[in-house]
Amino acid sequence: MRARSALSAGAVALLLAATAPASAPPPPAAGGGVRAQVDTVGFAVRPADMAALLAAAHAAEDSAIAARRRDLALPADAGWAVAIMPHDDYLYAGRVYAHLTPGLRAPRWIVLGVCHACRRLGVRDRLLFDDFDAWRVAGADVPVDGALRARLLAALGPDAAIVARDRHAAEHSLEALLPWLRDAAPGAVFVPILVPGMSWERIEELSERLADALADVCRERNWTPGRDIGLLISADAVHYGCRDWGAGGGHHPYGCDAAGHAAARARDITLAEATLAGPLTAAGPAAFARLVWKPGDPADPYRITWCGLYSIPCGLETARRLQAALGLPPLDGSLLRYGDSVTDPPLAAPGTRLGVTAPADLEHWVGYAALGWPATR
Repeated sequence: MRARSALSAGAVALLLAATAPASAPPPPAAGGGVRAQVDTVGFAVRPADMAALLAAAHAAEDSAIAARRRDLALPADAGWAVAIMPHDDYLYAGRVYAHLTPGLRAPRWIVLGVCHACRRLGVRDRLLFDDFDAWRVAGADVPVDGALRARLLAALGPDAAIVARDRHAAEHSLEALLPWLRDAAPGAVFVPILVPGMSWERIEELSERLADALADVCRERNWTPGRDIGLLISADAVHYGCRDWGAGGGHHPYGCDAAGHAAARARDITLAEATLAGPLTAAGPAAFARLVWKPGDPADPYRITWCGLYSIPCGLETARRLQAALGLPPLDGSLLRYGDSVTDPPLAAPGTRLGVTAPADLEHWVGYAALGWPATR
C-alpha cells in the first residue's frame, strides 16, 4: 500500500497515491516465461543480499521465535495450513516475516495477495490468476504449479476468475513472500492469486468455489492442508500517519505523536487477536471485514487502513471452507508477532543493496502482523 519509490538521502518526498502501480518491464506478449521482479529497492535482488537479510532476521528473532512457539505449544514439526505474512520492505518487516518460516513446510502453496492498483483501474469481483511459468525474485526462480492453476481456473470459470498477466507483472504484494518461502521450503511451487475489491457476499461465494475446487484436488491426490498444500496470505497491517497518502489523506485517528502511535498499535494487536487469531470460524473474517472496511463504498473502502482488505477474509474463508469440505477439524491460529516500522529498528544488513521505499517515523509508519494456523492432526 505504500508508494514504491526509493528515498534520496536527506529528503523524503510526499507519498504518492496508495494504489499507484509500480513500474515493471513489459511482459512477453504470450503466456509462459519468467516474471521479472518489480520491487528492486525494498526487496532483495541478489541471492547474496537475501542470504544476508535472512541471517540478520534470524539472528535478531530466533530466540523470540522459539519462545513464542513454546508458549503456543507448537510441535517442532508443525506446519501452517494457512498463514498471513507482510509484504513491506525487508529491512522494516523482516523480523516479522521470520516468525512464519518454521511453519512453511508444505511443498505447494496458494498465495493470495493485494492488488494495489485494482481500485484505481476499476478491476473488481473476480480472482486474478497469472500465466507465468515461474517468478524470479532475489535472483532465483520460484516455479508456478501450472497444472494446479489450470485445474483451479477451469473449476472456477471465467465469471469467478480470469488470467490478468499485466496485474501480476506490476504488483509487488506476492513477490515479497517468495524468497522466505523458498528458504523455508526449497523446491516449493505456488499458484499466485490477486484478490481485488468485492462485496462480502462475493468473497463468500468465491472462497466457497475456490475451497471446493481445492478440496476436489486434495481428495484425488490425498493431500492434507499443512502437509501437502498451504494457503499463504499477503497483507500488511495499518498504514498510519499524518502525511499526505494521496487523494484520501492520511489515517490518523489518534494523532501523530508517541501516544497516537501507541494507541494505533494497540488497536491493531487487539483487532488481530480478536478477529483473526483463535479458532477459525465464519465469525472471525466477517468481524474483521466489518471493522476494517466499508463494503458498500468501492471508492473509499477503508475504516482502518490495513493493506489486506480483501486478501485476508478471502484467504481465511477459503481455508475455513476447505477444512470443512475435507471433513477436518477447524483450524486454530495465533498472532506470532506484531511489529511496526517505528518500534522495530531496521534490520542491519551491511554490504547489501537493500533499501527502503518510504519513510518510517511517527507521521508515517506501517504495522505488520504474522499469524499462523497449524494443520490439524
